[in-house]
Parts: sequence; structure tokens; C-alpha cells
Amino acid sequence: MHEPVRSQLEDILQGCLRAGEKEKVAAHLAVCADCVAELTAIRLHSGAIRGLRTTHAPEPAAGFYARVMHRVEEQGLPSFWNLLLDPVFGRRLVYATGALFLLMASFLLATTGGQPELARTPVEMMAQPRVTPAAAQAGFGVDVRQDREYFLATMASFSD
Repeated sequence: MHEPVRSQLEDILQGCLRAGEKEKVAAHLAVCADCVAELTAIRLHSGAIRGLRTTHAPEPAAGFYARVMHRVEEQGLPSFWNLLLDPVFGRRLVYATGALFLLMASFLLATTGGQPELARTPVEMMAQPRVTPAAAQAGFGVDVRQDREYFLATMASFSD
């Protein structure tokens, strides 16, 4: 089909062409027998398809709704574990876990200022305490035996 008819085929079939376009299409159809034959064939097919429509909606067979409800009840709810086996959900879960890990690691580095000694457990911190000037004046870090006793006393009184 040629361009004037092809570009406006829907409007031609519905009969809602504008006045200027209607004359152009009519002039082309007066000259081109191929476009007239093509448009006639499409109208025939369109009419045949329209003829297949039913005038009323078909009624389902007796017991149809009961069979559907029975089948739904048989299947039941899917298991939670089936969700984890879904490849799309599993991939998203891996990405979310990785993002959470990176977020927590960056939070840990930001709050400790990059100083690994601040990220130690309390037991590790008590095992190697820092010697502050006040502790040095009290004799801490000078006598190893006194330091061991202090450490044991601290560990004995430690609770979670």
C-alpha cells in the first residue's frame, strides 16, 4: 500500500478522516487499484472478525466455582522456603546483604577513625591497656606483678 493510505489506515476504516486528508486519500484511491483492493480486503476481514463476537457472555458449567475453590485450597499457601529458592529473590538477597556489609564496615571505620584499637573487644582492651599519665603516676606499667594483679581483679569484676 502507498504512503497516504498506509499512514491513515485506522482513520480510513473508522471513517474519521479530516476534510483535507479525506480528499488526498480519495484522490489516491481513485488512481491506485492496489490500494483499493487492499483496503477492501481489510474491511472484509474486519467484518468477519466482528461477526465472531457473541451477543452474550457464556455461563460457566455447573460446579465450576466449586472446582476452582477446591483446587485453590489443595495448593495452599507456598512455603517461606520456596521464596528463598527463587533465583531472582536470592540474587536480590545477596546484593542487599553485600550492601549492608559495606554500610556497616564504612560505619565502623568512620566511628573508629581508622584506629583498629577502638574496634577491639573489652577483653582485648583490658589485656593490653594503655598507660595514661595518671596511671603511670600511680605506678601502673612499672611493676609487672602489680599490673598482673590489677588485670586479674579487672577481669574478675568484668561482666557482659
